[in-house]
Amino acid sequence: MRIAYFLTMLMLTASLAGCLGDDGPDYSDFDGCTDDDLGEECSLGTSDENETVNETATEIGTYENQTVPLIEGLARSMNGEWTNWSSAGLFNDTDKWVLIQFAATDCGHCWNGAEFMTQLHENYSDQVIFMSFIINFSWSISNLSEIAAFQDEANYSGCNNDNNNCNERPGLPHNWTYFDDRTAEWAVEFHMTGTPSYVLIQPDGVVGWHHKQRSESIQDAMANLFTLMEG
Repeated sequence: MRIAYFLTMLMLTASLAGCLGDDGPDYSDFDGCTDDDLGEECSLGTSDENETVNETATEIGTYENQTVPLIEGLARSMNGEWTNWSSAGLFNDTDKWVLIQFAATDCGHCWNGAEFMTQLHENYSDQVIFMSFIINFSWSISNLSEIAAFQDEANYSGCNNDNNNCNERPGLPHNWTYFDDRTAEWAVEFHMTGTPSYVLIQPDGVVGWHHKQRSESIQDAMANLFTLMEG
């Protein structure tokens, strides 16, 4: 199983490398990331394995029942600065679950879904720690300033595939941590093939719900797992 998992990760990484490199596929005519239909994802160009993993919770990995590896990189809070961040203190020190959203500032579904994320945060932030991992597509590159403006709903021309100023984004400013995953390293590590995608991690660091292993929506999953906050 370890060998099979290792080989799978190699194939996924190789596939994404083509998406990010100069010789990657041309996504200029891909409608998924500018369409208003939230039913489709913005594609990363990686394959959907539809793999069912039966590893134990002691196994390090990113599928359900696996313990997530250490995550390190740049992150920022709303209206804050980009600083070095580590997931080392994220688990076991709280009874909250962790929701990781994989998104892109140039993904039309993520643009429209920003209001949906605002609502999820308002409904469940007392039980769930929210994080947004922001990736780049090879055809549309976001810098840290654009990502910060998307998070803060601040003045910056270039969001939504350069169609909007970031201060026009639906929803409220996102008062949770944004993580710089512009290389899509962690999106690949979590086996995501598009945005927006989601994973729910238990307080002990074990993946409890994975977008690619469930047929239900993240909205239904959270409604089933958590108690709706009273308004």
